[in-house]
Amino acid sequence: MKLNFYYVDKEYIIYLKNYEKQHRGGYTCVPNIEYANRDKFVYGAVLEINEMKYYVPVSSKMRGKEDDILIRDKKNTVKGSLRFAFMIPVPDSCISNFIIDEIPDENRKILVSKELAFCRRNREKIQKQAQKTYNRVCSKKYPDLCRNSCDFKLLEKACTEYILENKLNQEYN
Repeated sequence: MKLNFYYVDKEYIIYLKNYEKQHRGGYTCVPNIEYANRDKFVYGAVLEINEMKYYVPVSSKMRGKEDDILIRDKKNTVKGSLRFAFMIPVPDSCISNFIIDEIPDENRKILVSKELAFCRRNREKIQKQAQKTYNRVCSKKYPDLCRNSCDFKLLEKACTEYILENKLNQEYN
């Protein structure tokens, strides 16, 4: 699978949010994907664990934490960030390509193109950060990080159940 930006199926996100809330005492760190004027998109696949592909949300947040990567243009200006604490496993059938050329606003089209170019140039760094964050959260040695991150193991279980419940053919590219 080509590293690209994608939309995640809204039904699947709702499923993950509800699943995590149910198993984490009423809260979730699964990111919102709907905003008032547009849908959020993700970058992936940044990581594959137990045959599940992980996608990391692209954020407009301009300041990063240890488990974020700031997206910069060629002039080193921050354009956004990748928020690895909020990455999620997604079945192939629940993603669709985010097509930059279909963005009506020319300035936003340029911004998103720069973000994607950064991600492609920094593929290895991104994959290393995804693995590092995954390991840090799953080790449970960092309570603040765990509290403010998706529960990756729990979401893997939710993803598997979603595939089975919806009789999805999970193909791995």
